[in-house]
Amino acid sequence: MAKRASPLIPMCALVGMLLLTAGAPVAAAPVTPLFTIAADRAAAVPAGHFWAFNDFFPRSATIAQGGTFQFVNGGGFHTATLLPQSWTAAADQDVNGIVAADIDDQALQAGGQLKLVEQIPPVLQIPAQGCGTADAPCIFDGTSVVSMGAPLAGPPVPLFVTVTAAPGAYVFHCRVHSGMTGSLTVVAPGSSNVTTSASADADAAAQATADVAAGLAAEAAASTAAVKINPNGTRTWTLHVGTSDPLDHVAVLEMLPRRVTIKPGDRVVWRPLDRFEPHTVTFPRDLHTADVPLCEGSGGRDTPATPTANPPTSPLDFSCNGHPADEVEFAPGNGVSRVTSPRTVSDSGVVAAPTVAAGYDIPASGAKSFWTVNFTGATPGTYHYVCQIHDGMAGTIVVH
Repeated sequence: MAKRASPLIPMCALVGMLLLTAGAPVAAAPVTPLFTIAADRAAAVPAGHFWAFNDFFPRSATIAQGGTFQFVNGGGFHTATLLPQSWTAAADQDVNGIVAADIDDQALQAGGQLKLVEQIPPVLQIPAQGCGTADAPCIFDGTSVVSMGAPLAGPPVPLFVTVTAAPGAYVFHCRVHSGMTGSLTVVAPGSSNVTTSASADADAAAQATADVAAGLAAEAAASTAAVKINPNGTRTWTLHVGTSDPLDHVAVLEMLPRRVTIKPGDRVVWRPLDRFEPHTVTFPRDLHTADVPLCEGSGGRDTPATPTANPPTSPLDFSCNGHPADEVEFAPGNGVSRVTSPRTVSDSGVVAAPTVAAGYDIPASGAKSFWTVNFTGATPGTYHYVCQIHDGMAGTIVVH
């Protein structure tokens, strides 16, 4: 996508085509993986909480040359991308991160953010086809990327990987969440102290226990609103749109506190505390505008892409004159910052901590570091709002 909007897209497409020649399937009988590395662990989220683990379980492992393991998706929107020895996660993220600035359209969005686009090629499986199953694992030889793609449509499937790379340390990471990394150590055949299924499961369970404790503490710390009395007697309430633990392994995808009661004329400020997740503050419900497939026209003018499925289920279900959408605009927002009725449509666009922009290698102007809504003249009632990027992330303002 964004074929003409960003030079990163042709680069990613070229890299993808080159990698189709690498990672050829292993011609062998079906294999049983020595261990599993899961991206996320949704089953460990405590009941009544809306979290994601931006973590690999386990986040480190050791394998002998010739061994096979599998990446699986543990319940979130992630890739598991294993890099050549000379690559770093930060360098790969710079080129192959999912979000980029739209360089041919520098006009600011209604909310004041720089226009952003989502990139599809980086989150597809690499190699794109021909390997990854128990019958035909992909080969990681240490010179080319092997990646479990993100679940763009349908349930995610495991990616089996046979490792033939030279002994050494290799990084794997998620191209969606820049702080989500792990390490794979390759040793010579016959070496001791390699990871087994049992040891990987034990390490993953210990990580999950630590992550849950850290997540509960982070959520509790962010669950109190700060209140300031203004000179005219109204109040300014500061809430939190998401938070994370100090090590950024747990993304608390909640509006905190979840419910507050204010008076007409008050203001509410939302600040993001999550270091690696972008959000929106959108009244009164999901507008389905977090991912907007577009076609590029003359002079960089964008027009909506045409759906090819009814209903569309992903950005891949749109086209521009018979070819895939040129770009997918990311959470543009409408810039409305005064809400007077439970039916008022107000959408912040991207709100994120500065570390999110740095992690995606986009200008800081691509996201707001806070969002303020003024309730001057608001009618009494219950006002619902959501994050359009994370389904299920919701909060309530009661004007009384």
